[in-house]
Amino acid sequence: FLGFGGSFTESSADLFHRMEPDMQERVLQAYFSQDKGLAYNWGRVHMGSCDFSKGNWSCVEENDEKLKTFSIERYQRSILPMLHKTQRVMQRGASANKTLPKLPKLQLLASPWSPPGWMKDNQRMLNGGALLPQFRQSWAEHFVHFAEAFHSEGLPLWGFTVQNEPRAATPWENCLYTAEEERDFVRDHLGPALAASGLDLKLLIWDHNRDSMFLRAHTIYSDPEAAKYVWGTGYHWYGDTRYEFWPAREGMLVFDNVRKVHELWPEKHIIMTESCQESGPRIGDWKLGERYAEAIIQDLENWLEAWIDWNLILDETGGPNHVQNLVSAPIIYDTARDKLVFLSSFYYIGHFSRYIVPGAQRIAVATNRDALKATAFRNPAESGGALVLVVLNQEDYNIKFWLKLDGQSAETEIPARSITTYRFHHGVNVHAM
Repeated sequence: FLGFGGSFTESSADLFHRMEPDMQERVLQAYFSQDKGLAYNWGRVHMGSCDFSKGNWSCVEENDEKLKTFSIERYQRSILPMLHKTQRVMQRGASANKTLPKLPKLQLLASPWSPPGWMKDNQRMLNGGALLPQFRQSWAEHFVHFAEAFHSEGLPLWGFTVQNEPRAATPWENCLYTAEEERDFVRDHLGPALAASGLDLKLLIWDHNRDSMFLRAHTIYSDPEAAKYVWGTGYHWYGDTRYEFWPAREGMLVFDNVRKVHELWPEKHIIMTESCQESGPRIGDWKLGERYAEAIIQDLENWLEAWIDWNLILDETGGPNHVQNLVSAPIIYDTARDKLVFLSSFYYIGHFSRYIVPGAQRIAVATNRDALKATAFRNPAESGGALVLVVLNQEDYNIKFWLKLDGQSAETEIPARSITTYRFHHGVNVHAM
């Protein structure tokens, strides 16, 4: 397992810099402290603007095919300072946590929402449109420029996704790719450009929902010349009719697609690259946390290797968002009251991220009741080697059950509508969280 994280959007970073220093510290400690917080070690950034930005913008000026005007000045205003402060918090927390074998590194994944409008067939960053063939190489070199600029700031990128949500024509920034177009762009332009950069950048395809991830992976992985540049598949969690108004009524969750992608291409990797609850901040909504826990368990059991949430911070409206696509975040900054609100999603994520450390290996776990969902990992020996079991109960009643491990057993009970994390040290000494 590789870890958990969240996204440094322009909206989150701008809100962060409106806070007093002690509140900023509290937010970063809550997410990234390796001894006091959620122990996040991943971050995602948007390359160019997204809906959680102040309007449309890109890193190059109009019609600059040679990228001579390329600049990340926009990031230097708020996103980069927040990233630098995050690094310092991670290092301080790691120094205090004696079980960590080495200082953690912030793994940064970058994703484009849209090329500059002049590179697209609709001449806009919004409402769909596709990358024009004559700009494919220039757009690929843009990725390299972006990685080089972040590297020069002391923030080397782990890698990229090819395109955020390549099938979504939305009112905010997007760019459409068929499976064949994404394959060809990776094979002929982006893959070679990243490989030639010398920056050891990983590349994820798809970066959209589970429903079509198998088809997209099949198309790209079936071409060896494209597949050799691809580290793995990224996906989003959207499409649950219980929580969203837009999915087909027959359901679009298809958790099994994550497992099927792994089974056909076990040498490739899988990362969940975006999750949030739509339609506002959802303050006080306990089902929000349950949704996170159910999805994390299902995906971990299907070979997921890392989980990256969407915005780290939003305001009390679920924004700012330049097209009013308001959503939730685990921490809400109530700007009217100058107060932080920690949602149920924050605490439910913590039941996994605080105890399953990078380098952990998933181990087999089974339940004999449909109402109990569970996943289990063995942490690496250098981090203590604990066995971690997370159990979720979404029912309205308590459930008693027996934990069985290595021929020993213990009776326990999980309360109604709750989540429990068990840690086993040196055999079967159990600590419930």
